[in-house]
Amino acid sequence: MTDVPDTQPAQDQAAAPADWRDQVARGRYDLAAQTYRLTGGDDPDLEAALTGLGDALAATRDKAFARAKTALERIDPRPEGLAWEALERDLEGLATASAALDKREPDEARAALAALDGAPFPAEAATLLGTLAVYDGDTRAARERFEQALELDPNHFRALTNLGNLKLEDGDVDGAIADYERAIRLNDSFANAHHNLGVALRRKGNLARSVQSLKRAQRESGRREAEEARSRLGRGKRGAAATSSARTLRWLLWAAILGSVVWIVTSR
Repeated sequence: MTDVPDTQPAQDQAAAPADWRDQVARGRYDLAAQTYRLTGGDDPDLEAALTGLGDALAATRDKAFARAKTALERIDPRPEGLAWEALERDLEGLATASAALDKREPDEARAALAALDGAPFPAEAATLLGTLAVYDGDTRAARERFEQALELDPNHFRALTNLGNLKLEDGDVDGAIADYERAIRLNDSFANAHHNLGVALRRKGNLARSVQSLKRAQRESGRREAEEARSRLGRGKRGAAATSSARTLRWLLWAAILGSVVWIVTSR
């Protein structure tokens, strides 16, 4: 799909505060930068800082915490009035919690999330708390967290995909498909949304579209793993392991295409 959203969706525009400081308080740094420009802000350092924060926010949506940290590190000078220490601290905590969930260590993730301030990246914090609730078997709390994340940031495609996963688990296949398709419109390269859409379409009996979505998921996963491998090689860190991981994931996705789909509730 190519229906990529504007930086500020229509429903978000209607409710958007006029002052960039309000957007910062909401953790919507992308909108803060946009608002600052549109309202005639004339401090290039502040505009650059807000733009950098917007880049960091976009990276957290993609679970690319190393990229988010780099975006923060590149902000120089750092204008006064923004909570730089809190931003760095919470970003580190989110990265720790996310890695713990990936390792299926919910207690470690719980501790990391409990230590968060919660203000700098509230939508990402809500998304990870929703994933933690899935691990706890509390799907109601998980749904509330993912919906909260989307209220805070309507562009949070991972929260939307996770919400679709819960709907699919409950048998609401059409609702899940709608969420996956919307997530893909938000981020056309998000492999999990393509994969889970393929699973949902298969349940609907639409095998042709299902295979198409699963193949697209394979391509996007391979591209993402290749990019990460190149990045690690560039830093001299475990490039071969990343390549092996990519190869394994590609085989798993081919197995899904052939019909051996193992459903996992959350894509995190």
